[in-house]
Amino acid sequence: MKNKVAPLLKIDSDKSIYFDLSTRELFIQEFIGLFTEKASRSYSKSNTWITSMVGGILLIPLLAKQFNFISFVPIYLTVICISGVSWFLGKILASFLVEKSKGSIVKREFKKEEVKKVLKNSKNLIPLAWIERLFFIGYIIFLLLSFSMENISTKIVVELILFCFGIGLLHYSVHPLIQQKAFRILKKQMKEGKYDE
Repeated sequence: MKNKVAPLLKIDSDKSIYFDLSTRELFIQEFIGLFTEKASRSYSKSNTWITSMVGGILLIPLLAKQFNFISFVPIYLTVICISGVSWFLGKILASFLVEKSKGSIVKREFKKEEVKKVLKNSKNLIPLAWIERLFFIGYIIFLLLSFSMENISTKIVVELILFCFGIGLLHYSVHPLIQQKAFRILKKQMKEGKYDE
């Protein structure tokens, strides 16, 4: 089974509590590098956001217009290709921002109060799992509708790129569905008295 881990609670500017689904244990993930707040050269979140938005506003319409020349390809294949590429780009960015910034792992015993804080944070993370689920339902419906479409507008292409990119980034950086499994396992472990002192 592939190692599946998800962040559950940020405890410091360069540390988060993660859960490993394969071992069913909590651990602390430390972060290093340019994209952490305690890096030797701290980055500006606002500048990163502005650069991403300006880049997106300039590049995405240009990319979308390139799909006009493949009008002979069935619309559903165009939709699959566009969404696949966008999802993959989201995965690459998540790898660049999160995976490349991961430092050492600290394994230790967690106290009951710490686990309660983690579980309390689950309410803040539930919407992310619902966003991902709703996206998949919406995507399947749109894909089925694309079988009856005669053409696809640039506006729809841009929206599809943004949605698939955003959900791909969310899926690979935060892992909302794994988070929900982790919270269920933690609740069960709490009931069984695993974290009792």
